[in-house]
Amino acid sequence: MKKSTLDLLLCPRCSGGSLIPEADVPDRRLDFGPVHCVGCGARFPVGEGMIDLVGERPLPRGFQRGMESAWIARGYERYVRPTFELLLTRGQFDRDSEYVVYRSMLGKPESPVLDLGCGTGLFARRLVRDLAAGTEVIGLDVSKPMIEEAIALSREGGVSIDYVRAEAPGLPFQDKSIGAVLHAGGLHFILDAESLLAEVARVLKPKGMYVGSCLSTPAFMGPFHRAAGIHPRSEQHLRELIAQAGLVRFERVRVPPMIVFKAERP
Repeated sequence: MKKSTLDLLLCPRCSGGSLIPEADVPDRRLDFGPVHCVGCGARFPVGEGMIDLVGERPLPRGFQRGMESAWIARGYERYVRPTFELLLTRGQFDRDSEYVVYRSMLGKPESPVLDLGCGTGLFARRLVRDLAAGTEVIGLDVSKPMIEEAIALSREGGVSIDYVRAEAPGLPFQDKSIGAVLHAGGLHFILDAESLLAEVARVLKPKGMYVGSCLSTPAFMGPFHRAAGIHPRSEQHLRELIAQAGLVRFERVRVPPMIVFKAERP
């Protein structure tokens, strides 16, 4: 993990303390070893390109429980995600099309770019190659198996990405420290969207872009979605949530049953 990434982080326990290594980092990288919070003293492990700010936690319910499986993580990009693409959009919005829309909406972001809910790093790896030279990409997810797979795939692809294991809606970053946030297919997994979007607005730099996608399905499917731990939202609801967070210039593309959107921090 690059020292520059570590310098952006805040302790999730006290929500304010900076994290510093417990040993010297002469080469500006911390590959192994704990860090601690200068405020509350909490300690967090760093290893293999990931800082773990979560530790042990109860497994979630529904669909998200599967994302905690190492078997799902290993087959996610080849089998799981393509299957959902086919079922949800009937093959009309494949992975490449989705990425092109996200990339276009992001524009030319400042560094660093946060891939929120990065999973196996599918889009983070492409962003590293496509963004301007020197633009850092940070991946954040709560699933340890997903991040472990992301680290392995990043190494295979020869790209440098730092990964943070953290649990939304809290985002463990300094105020105004992130150039843009990509949240691909993740907002419908967040129950407390109000708090998440407030955090996105807090960590974005001025003029920073928030680009995401969310399921938008009929209300009669509510019981199924609740059982699966999914929280679809209508376009009107998305507009209200984003405006409430203080983000502006909402624009969207409808790709049923998904809404792909962007908004900007003033």
